[in-house]
Amino acid sequence: MVSDNKRFSKRMNPIISNRKTKRRSPSAKKSLYIIPPAMVKKYDELSPFELKDKLMSLAASSKKPMLNAGRGNPNFFNVFVREIFAKLQVLVMKITETKKHLLHDLDVYPGPDEFNYDNLFRKGVKKWNKRHRDFFVDYMTFIKDKCKEQKKNYNHMLHDLLLSTIGCFYPVPPQMQPHLNFASQEFMYDMVIGSPTGHGKEEGYKLKPTDFEFFATEGAAAGILYVFNTLKENYLLKPGDTIAIITPIFSPYLEMPRLADYDLNIVELKGNPEKNYALDDDQIDKLRDKKVKGLFMVNPSNPGAYSLPKENIDTIGHLINTERPDIFVLSDSVYAPFARKYNSFMLSCPKNTIEVYSLSKYFGTTGWRLGLVMMPKDTNLNKMIKNLSATETKALHKRYSLATTDPEKLSFMDRIVFDSRQVAEAHVGGLSTPQQVLIGLFLFYHMHDSSHNYQRHIQDLLEKRMRVLYEDLKTQPRIVPESTDYYTLLDIPAIAENLYGKSARDTLENKYSYLEFMFHLANKYQTIMLPGKGFGTTNNWILRACLANLPIAEYSKISKNLASCIHDFVGNT
Repeated sequence: MVSDNKRFSKRMNPIISNRKTKRRSPSAKKSLYIIPPAMVKKYDELSPFELKDKLMSLAASSKKPMLNAGRGNPNFFNVFVREIFAKLQVLVMKITETKKHLLHDLDVYPGPDEFNYDNLFRKGVKKWNKRHRDFFVDYMTFIKDKCKEQKKNYNHMLHDLLLSTIGCFYPVPPQMQPHLNFASQEFMYDMVIGSPTGHGKEEGYKLKPTDFEFFATEGAAAGILYVFNTLKENYLLKPGDTIAIITPIFSPYLEMPRLADYDLNIVELKGNPEKNYALDDDQIDKLRDKKVKGLFMVNPSNPGAYSLPKENIDTIGHLINTERPDIFVLSDSVYAPFARKYNSFMLSCPKNTIEVYSLSKYFGTTGWRLGLVMMPKDTNLNKMIKNLSATETKALHKRYSLATTDPEKLSFMDRIVFDSRQVAEAHVGGLSTPQQVLIGLFLFYHMHDSSHNYQRHIQDLLEKRMRVLYEDLKTQPRIVPESTDYYTLLDIPAIAENLYGKSARDTLENKYSYLEFMFHLANKYQTIMLPGKGFGTTNNWILRACLANLPIAEYSKISKNLASCIHDFVGNT
C-alpha cells in the first residue's frame, strides 16, 4: 500500500498538469509547483491546520531540517514552578507517611484537623534550597492572609492543598479547590482590570477581586466549549441564532458555531489591518442588530496578535450597557500576558463578559491543559435565565433537578459546572486536583515576581524574534504596547513590492495562487506557515507565522527563505 505521504508527493510533483497556460514562462515552469485548478479549490477549502499537515509532508521529503512556523506551541516553559511542584509531591508523601506506607505501599490520608499543617509544611521545606523554600513559604503566607481577609480556616486550606497535591480525593467543590480560588481572584483581576488609571470610572473598577468567580478547566478550549454548551442548554443560544465574531480569529472558533451541535449564524466584525486589527465604527454598529445574541473573540487576537484598543472596549461596552444588555461577551484571553498593554471587556461591561484564560502559552503548559473561566458573581446572564419562558424554565427545572432541589437558584456558573459533566455526573466533575495545585503555583509565581522579570524576558524574546524575521524583507513590523508579538501576519504581496517593486507585486497576485506560493515555500525551502484565509483575513495572500516556537537563528533563515521564495515567483520583473 502506498503511504499517504507518497501519494501526496506524487500528486504534487512539479508540472503535474498538462493544461495549456500562458501564466508562466518556461523557466518558471521548471522550478515552480503548478497546481491544477481542482487541487487549488480542494486545498483552498481546508482548515489551516489540515493544510499544515500537507505542507509538512512536502517539507519532510527533503533531508534539510524543517522550519515549522505554523505551529503555535511555544518552545519555552517555566522551569521553577515545575521544580516546586515536584518537590511538593515528595513532601506531602513524607508528611502523610505511616508504617502502613513503609510495609505495604499503602497510606491513609489525614483529616483536616489531624495536624498543624503550617508547621508540617514549614518543617518539610527546610531542606529545600533558599529560593524554592522562600517561594513556598510566601505562598503559604499569601493563603494565610487571604484566609484572614475572607474568614476562612487556614489549617483546613492547607489540608486542601495537601490532599489536592496527592490527588486522593474528588475535586470538592467541583468548580474549584478552595485554595486555588485565592490565586485566581488576584491574578485574573490584575490581568483583566489592573490598577485604575485616571479616576477609574470604568465599570470594572466598581468590582473587587472577590466579586468574581472561577471554574478550573482543561485549558481554554474546554472552558469555551463548556460555556457554549451551557448557553445552548439554557436557551440563550438556539439553532439559527446569530453571534458576532471578531476576525481574524483562531480558525476552529469560526468552524465550531456552524456545527450541527449549535447551528449558529455568524456575523464577522472585521478588524482593520491598517489599524492593528482595531474595529471601525461600521463593524461595531453590527452589534445593534437585535438578532445578534453574543460577541465572541480572541483578545489579544490570534492571528492578529494585538489587544483591542481601549476605544473599542469603551465604545462596545457603552453600547452593551445602554442599548444591548441582552448580549453576552465571551473572550479568550490566552495571549494577554504577552501584551504590554491588554484591554479587556471586564473594564467596560463586566456583568455581560465571560473571560476564558489558558496557562498554556505563558507558562508552556499545553500538555497539562490548565485553564480558568471567569465571570462576575452578579453576571447579567443570571438575569437572562430568569427571563426565559415558562416552558423553557420548566424544562431546565427537570434537567437540573437531577443534581439539586432548587434548580431555579442555580447561577449561570453553577450551570456551567453541572453541564460540564452532563448534570448526572456533576458530583464527580472538576479538573483533577494536582492540576489545580499547579495552576495555583503558576499564578502565584507571576504575582510573586514583583518586577515581572519572567514576563518581560518573554516579551523581549518575542520582539527580538519578530525583528529578526522581518530583517531581510525590507518591511517594518508593527510593534506597539498592544501587540503580543506571539504571531505575525505577513502580507506577501506587500513584501514582494518592498523587495522587488510594484511590478513584482502585480506578477505575484495576478499570475499565481497563494497556495502555490505556500507549497513552493514548503517543498523548496522546508518552511511552513499557515494561510490567513482560514482565520478570517480579507486577503488570501496573508500568511501567519508564530514567533514563539523556534530559536532566534531559525527566524533569520525563514526571513531569507521568504525573500528567495518570492524571487522564485517574480524573477526580475
